[in-house]
Amino acid sequence: MVATTARRVCVTGATGKAGRAAVRELREHGYEVVATDARLAGDDVLAGVLRADLTDYGQATEALRGTDAVVHLANIPAPGRSTPAVTFNSNVTMNFNVFHAAAALGLTKVVWASSETTLGLPFGGGAEQFPGGAGQSPRYAPVDEDHFPVPTTTYALSKVVSETIAEQISGWSQIPFVGLRISNIMEAPDYERFPSYWPDPQLRKWNLWGYVDVRDVAAACRLGLEADVTGSQNVIIAAADTVMDRPSREVLAEVFPDAPLSREIGEFGTLLAIDRAKQVLGYQPRYSWRDQISH
Repeated sequence: MVATTARRVCVTGATGKAGRAAVRELREHGYEVVATDARLAGDDVLAGVLRADLTDYGQATEALRGTDAVVHLANIPAPGRSTPAVTFNSNVTMNFNVFHAAAALGLTKVVWASSETTLGLPFGGGAEQFPGGAGQSPRYAPVDEDHFPVPTTTYALSKVVSETIAEQISGWSQIPFVGLRISNIMEAPDYERFPSYWPDPQLRKWNLWGYVDVRDVAAACRLGLEADVTGSQNVIIAAADTVMDRPSREVLAEVFPDAPLSREIGEFGTLLAIDRAKQVLGYQPRYSWRDQISH
């Protein structure tokens, strides 16, 4: 891995779960951070977070001006948070504006939040559906970056479209883009819910029982800045294990019997493959619920 020369980084979506962790991670590693978000509370203002509506191209440009790189985490974060049209239009507009502004300003790197949903989630149903759309079984497991594109919600479609935009703008500008297909982000208190999933594997089948600790997401953001990459690279960011206390092979066979294992996995190994993130970014998830609650 070769460290980037970027030292002044804009973090968008800086007041969200991942944003706060990314700001903290970057500052702890010596980066100067310009933190921005669209909605600010009093504490955010006191902390120096700048207000920026990234659906406005001018504001996106001004947020990035004077920085070397951007970690772009600002989007409507999941299906069902708004109407399908608002989710799609807002996310694609924000992403285009940030990507294009980064190219126009000559930034050295764009790291941004794509999504695990681009790979076919929700598996087995459970969200906005259309005939022949959501609710399918994965073709194989562990699901990897090649299980793409399978958008089954307009949220997922917004991320697929944005990955295409990233690829094209990276090609025009020669700026490396790193898209993080982030799994379901958890903080330490969230792990107390995990035992409630164990009696019924149907409860968390929608993303193959995946999750990722917010501290590992923050590390992935930093590693994305520091990785020696070219073009537009998209990688899955997940924990090394699942939310379940049963072997992954056993749970997969019970819930998705038609999805073959494409390779050997550890007893509780993730079914969202992180091999490419390890190879491209040097990503190594450090945190697991198993270190914090008994099972």
